[in-house]
Amino acid sequence: MTQVPVVLLGHGDYASGVRSAVELILGPQRELADVSLAPEGSTEQVTADVKAELERLGYLDSGAAGALVLVDLFGGSPANAVSAMALADPRLQVVAGLNLPMALEVLTSSEGSAERLATLALGAGTDGVIDVGAKVRALQAAPG
Repeated sequence: MTQVPVVLLGHGDYASGVRSAVELILGPQRELADVSLAPEGSTEQVTADVKAELERLGYLDSGAAGALVLVDLFGGSPANAVSAMALADPRLQVVAGLNLPMALEVLTSSEGSAERLATLALGAGTDGVIDVGAKVRALQAAPG
């Protein structure tokens, strides 16, 4: 539903796995791309790959209002690569801690700006982490 380009970024096959799960649930997403850091990869290659995907999604050419990168791990090589990009381009929002609830929330939102989607991603990423055992026990113990 979002028109803001979204790039999933991570180590190994993590980003492509999240994309696969997103598209299993929501169907194909034309504003979505994934980029992976391979074992032999470098931050320079990640930067080039993210730029190529942003260009493919029309972000670099169109003067778009913004784009969002959801990256797996703060402080990791992929996050460090896009941090430098975000410093150079304030329209580019970057959120670390990529998980499936975060990606689903962003991609089903009708919010228009990359900045607002970044805020939604932060909330959904946190809210999506649940101690299932404790939740089930609490529901079972609840009256009614």
